[in-house]
Amino acid sequence: MDPDSAHPDSALPDGALPGPWRATAADEALRRDLPSEDLRDDGWPEVEVPGAWRSHPDLADADGPVLYRTRFTTAALPAGRRLFLRFEGIAYQGDVWLDGSYLGPTEGSFVPHLLEVTEPARTRSEHLLAVEVTCPPVGDPDAKRTLTGTTQSGRGIPAGNPGGIVGPVRLHETGPVPILHARVVCTRANEAVATLALRAVVHSDRPRAAVFHTRVLGIDHRHRQPLAGGENRVEWTVRVPRPPLWWPAELGDQPLHDVEVAVATEDGLASDAVVRRTGFRSVAMRHHVWSVNGERLFLRGAVIPPLDADLARVTAGSAASDLAAARAAGLNLLRVVGHVSSPHLYDEADRTGMLLWQDVPLTGGYHRGVRAQAAGQAREMVDLLGHHPSIVVWCGHDAPDPVDRTRAAPRLLDQQQPTWNRTVLDRTVRRALDQADPSRPVVSHSGVLPNLPRLDDADSHLWFGWYSGRRDDLAPYVDRLPRAGRFVSAFGSQSVPDDGDLLAAIGDDWPNVDPDRLAALGAEADVLLRRFPPGDRTDAAAWAEATRRHQAQLLRIQVEALRVRKYRPTGGFALDRLLDGGPAVSGSLLDHRRHPKPAYEAVAAACAPTIVVADPPLESIAPRSTVRTRVVVVHDGRFDVDACRVDAVLAVDGQAARTVRRSWGGPLASDSVTHVGTLELDLGEATGGVSLDLRLAFDGPDGPVDAANRYEGRIGVG
Repeated sequence: MDPDSAHPDSALPDGALPGPWRATAADEALRRDLPSEDLRDDGWPEVEVPGAWRSHPDLADADGPVLYRTRFTTAALPAGRRLFLRFEGIAYQGDVWLDGSYLGPTEGSFVPHLLEVTEPARTRSEHLLAVEVTCPPVGDPDAKRTLTGTTQSGRGIPAGNPGGIVGPVRLHETGPVPILHARVVCTRANEAVATLALRAVVHSDRPRAAVFHTRVLGIDHRHRQPLAGGENRVEWTVRVPRPPLWWPAELGDQPLHDVEVAVATEDGLASDAVVRRTGFRSVAMRHHVWSVNGERLFLRGAVIPPLDADLARVTAGSAASDLAAARAAGLNLLRVVGHVSSPHLYDEADRTGMLLWQDVPLTGGYHRGVRAQAAGQAREMVDLLGHHPSIVVWCGHDAPDPVDRTRAAPRLLDQQQPTWNRTVLDRTVRRALDQADPSRPVVSHSGVLPNLPRLDDADSHLWFGWYSGRRDDLAPYVDRLPRAGRFVSAFGSQSVPDDGDLLAAIGDDWPNVDPDRLAALGAEADVLLRRFPPGDRTDAAAWAEATRRHQAQLLRIQVEALRVRKYRPTGGFALDRLLDGGPAVSGSLLDHRRHPKPAYEAVAAACAPTIVVADPPLESIAPRSTVRTRVVVVHDGRFDVDACRVDAVLAVDGQAARTVRRSWGGPLASDSVTHVGTLELDLGEATGGVSLDLRLAFDGPDGPVDAANRYEGRIGVG
């Protein structure tokens, strides 16, 4: 089977339409005349396709509809061949005309659509393509009607319209049986055998017999199937002996292999083909403790919003740079929150062994009318992404319940009561994901505490030290309610980046800060101004610096607390968030220019493979009390340590008599949490600062390891 022979697209590279594309904001007259060849569009601005319309200055403030037109030519179409226009994504809805005739609608920002143009291509060679694109602004945020997810709105994401032709537009020539949709999923894998589940949706021009060819790792599998005229769904499996297994970066290598799927007619001629690159691995999750190929792994993750306000601007290089920044911060998981990202992100994650938590593009509340569309897009998402070994979980809905920004965690009883979004919509989406892909765990929703009927399905958003409480309150909360700490899928604190232009926009009349300006940048302005009153700082720069310092300290303490509770009960976390896709006030470690905040270095230290920590840390020290803390070593390495040494010094600053020194030694098991010892210091009448210095040393497989940690607190400061 020669894949190229099954892809005799136009002479254009990859079949892409060459443009130029022109676009303009719609009015009623233009909408009526859009398909007409008599309409003059030479005065419309040229726009990039793929791309969001707001990337062009003439359309930056448009909420649509926006009208697109382009012209292209086709060569003579041989007998028995069919021609399609393939749209890889239109945000959010489109209506398509060719040569004045209506071809059909599209819906879904990432959903591919094939529209047949065989007959127009046989009658003429010069063509006019016109598309009306609609992406309405969000109305009621608790009853949204379009599934744009975090590309349009979300916590810490400035509102904006993502509308446009956001995926490539191609001509695709086939034989009499085109492949409309294809799905490739590795359902299980071990060193002996891997199983691929394949599904193809094809459209046959008449009833006929067909053969589906699958080629992978030198295996040429054939599946014969009679087809009815029209649309057919075909499923089959392929077993691959002795597969080279794909692993997360810290567990092994990432071999990838092309799976070629082709359909041929009864005479043996190839009609259409697709290629999916995949890796062989199996994933399991129990009580949010995860394993890949049977190897247990603690997930150290971060949320990622859209990498750019216009995802079409993401390149292979920029995606590689962003994933490198995640790895340098000690992360092994990225949570793609409320959207489907650029294809470059998934390819780079596969290549480098970064794990992905993939959300359906649902965030917040939705209107009852979206139920069928949400289930359909969940299945389309599996078709689009199911072959990527880096994706280890599907999540149906981000934060379906209204958020109370006065509470660090929602009331447990509130989330026991059924709601349409959480109980009806999310069960529908979960069922669609389970049916489409039985190989991966599915989480119904994030930010939901344990509730019936799926107590083990919960993962929490815990905002201690931000919405309310102190940063060290997270650990005792998890100890009291272990199920809520099995996976914490969002936590942290918003901070203002060190950006002069942004500070000038919000602090030009200090200390009077306009909450609306903050909100326009994605800030939770009420929380930010309550926790950091501007009047307490001399200027905007000092105020912003205080927000960044608080964020760094909070994330360090909370990441350490979750790692100390590894597997008992915590299987992992995803902090809020790695980066910003545009200028924003958010919980990011990197601003939109990818400049690190202090929190980036703090997280990198807390996510190092082996750390020594105090539990609890020196956060709240009561006068005339006894400071008591455990010293714990968290070792995520996949090797045993025969002998390590831990040194600790707990002291009241400037008072040599109030000093405790301890040293311990012993082995560390691989992937372990080891309680080394306990420190106690009676403060008596002491005042002032208290410090704790910890140092860990051992010989690792790549040389000596020397890790340090320091805590500081003040007596009488809560």
